[in-house]
Amino acid sequence: MKKLLLTITLILCGMTSFAQSDYSVIKGNVAEKNVNITIINTSFGVSSDDNGDFIMMLPKMEKQVGLLFSCIGYEDTLVSVVPNRDTINLNFKLMETSYMLDAVGVGADKIRHYSEPSYVICDFEIYDDKVFILQRKWNTLKECRILVQDLWLDPIDTINIPQHIESEKIITDCTESCQLIGKDSVYQIVRTDDSYKLMFPTEKERYNKVLNNIIFLTDKYIYFNELLMDGYISNFFRIGKESKEKEMMFVMNDMKTYRDIKVEKQWHIDHPMLGGGPSADDWERFVKLSWYHTKDNHLDIFDKTLYYFDHFNGKIVRYDEGMYKIGECDITYPTEEDFWRYKIYKDKAFGKFYTIFGSVLNEIDVVTGKTTAITNANSWLTEKIIIYKGTLYSVTKNSNTLKEFKSYIERIEL
Repeated sequence: MKKLLLTITLILCGMTSFAQSDYSVIKGNVAEKNVNITIINTSFGVSSDDNGDFIMMLPKMEKQVGLLFSCIGYEDTLVSVVPNRDTINLNFKLMETSYMLDAVGVGADKIRHYSEPSYVICDFEIYDDKVFILQRKWNTLKECRILVQDLWLDPIDTINIPQHIESEKIITDCTESCQLIGKDSVYQIVRTDDSYKLMFPTEKERYNKVLNNIIFLTDKYIYFNELLMDGYISNFFRIGKESKEKEMMFVMNDMKTYRDIKVEKQWHIDHPMLGGGPSADDWERFVKLSWYHTKDNHLDIFDKTLYYFDHFNGKIVRYDEGMYKIGECDITYPTEEDFWRYKIYKDKAFGKFYTIFGSVLNEIDVVTGKTTAITNANSWLTEKIIIYKGTLYSVTKNSNTLKEFKSYIERIEL
């Protein structure tokens, strides 16, 4: 699937002029070879050749599309295009990497901690004021370990994971416990004396069935988010711990967008590509990831106040736990373009909320709705972000021309 867009490009180049009129050719030169050009929020893209030339084809539309140009040793560059013409030319030179975070006009202290060459960072979590980094030996899924570090990324302990556990990820769940998720089982990370161990194994299927949809717990309620139809319908509800009664709170329905995707799929069925190509189902997935993104509404709590980020209507609404409205405001987005995802990050310690637009981290004022640029989050290469005690932690993987990965965890003071 990673090469789907490239496959589409090569196939479309051989189509008739009638079919070509439905696509926009994006081409140009970036003066460097092996530059990755990726459609944001997807894994689809192409790479520049030895001369720095590249070419891709996008379905014509009036919506802006973000293209990320990335290459080791150079600053990431985000270019927005509107593929409504037959040909769009993009020619520029990437800037060499600089550790000055001048993208938003502010500075930040940055620390990068590289893994050992033979290990790759798979995931990480923050718990008990410690950073737990899940690593695996590059050529196997069985040789895994968890590095325990303090909040400044200095080493504290190492948890060696038994080989029968096929580790997938590490999370802090709604019970505020840190869990290692394996292929079949879930293990809790527990502190004993001055070391950490894996204990209390639980069957993964049972764990997911009980905790998968729970957002958070309070003294009186259990709060849930139930996603339906690939997330295009989202139900937020809660159940009283004593009454056991279910109370529906918010419903987000974006079926119009879902129907638009079906129209795109049918068009692909009615206009098959010469010489084969992706199936209609693959095309549907491509369109979902490339053009349509559900507005990710978010429910959270801090200091007994419920915050509902209603991105579908562009509002933040505040309630007390009795569901009495305290206030609401419109969200002031840095851009109104509809290809952005509105993912919310919360600093659990400080109760501040953040979101990312492009590659810039923005703090959200939950009273006024205003967003303020804080720092460059490098989000297109970042696999996971956690904000804790005024610091952004992220895991990033880069690959070179030999497809060798270098992974590291980054710490940025906000």
